[in-house]
Amino acid sequence: MEITFTRIHPFDLETIAESGQAFRWNRLEDGGYLSVVGNLVIKAYQEGDTLRIFTNGGEDSIEFIRDYFDLERDYREIEDKLCGFPELVPAVSFCSGNRILHQDPWETLISFILSANNSIPNIKRTIERMANCYGTPVEFEGKIYYTFPTPEKLASLTEDQIRDTRCGFRGKYVIEAARMVAGGVIDLYHLEKLSTDEARKLLMQIPGVGRKIADCVLLFSLRKFDAFPVDVWIKRVMEHLYFNGREMPVKKIIEFAEDRFGPLAGFAQQYLFHFTRTRWGDIKDTPGSKKV
Repeated sequence: MEITFTRIHPFDLETIAESGQAFRWNRLEDGGYLSVVGNLVIKAYQEGDTLRIFTNGGEDSIEFIRDYFDLERDYREIEDKLCGFPELVPAVSFCSGNRILHQDPWETLISFILSANNSIPNIKRTIERMANCYGTPVEFEGKIYYTFPTPEKLASLTEDQIRDTRCGFRGKYVIEAARMVAGGVIDLYHLEKLSTDEARKLLMQIPGVGRKIADCVLLFSLRKFDAFPVDVWIKRVMEHLYFNGREMPVKKIIEFAEDRFGPLAGFAQQYLFHFTRTRWGDIKDTPGSKKV
């Protein structure tokens, strides 16, 4: 099925797919991007102000895809507000069209557990192996792809079995998280109804989930846009922009970001993350701002 969305500006498919918030998007030789999202295989192309989607889904997938890409939100207004912070203007200009995807909380949780002390290429390979070993096959354009494994499936594995995905020390945390979700100890799909703080506290009860992983789940799947995940890149750029390059505790950086950006904190984080990871060599040689 082909689906076309028009008047999507600002929207940049490449930035969205490469921005480190989702790990199953892969660039195709013809310039498009392909991912397995839930039970759908989605092949996406951007042509100016139009997004063309090819998928194995039917009519009911249209609204799902619209929601997934957050197409109803006014990102022009968001970018204008972010540009009200002068120090963010280079990041917003570079990453204009970035959007925060509305991902599945379960897949997001496991993906970011796998991200601990890991590189994006490695995370992507591990997730693909996990899907290929334990997911459900779906056919699209004559090829077989695999969905992300269910909590029940991963909960049934031993640590030896999950090591086949080469997830290393993270395997035990994946299994423990799966058992908590499959057993109903934590209801990931209820968390969206809670406040950011309440949802974060529940997520951090899961072994292997600290503040950064919890905030990634909050931002990328639960639409808690005031969450501000701090990884090595965000720490680096925040210290450069606001603390004259001085080493700062992560807690201090989070408090500063929450106070400065408020409900826009998560959006600011996404623009800063992609900009910094892509252009750090240039950024570090420019003067930083004094603490605001």
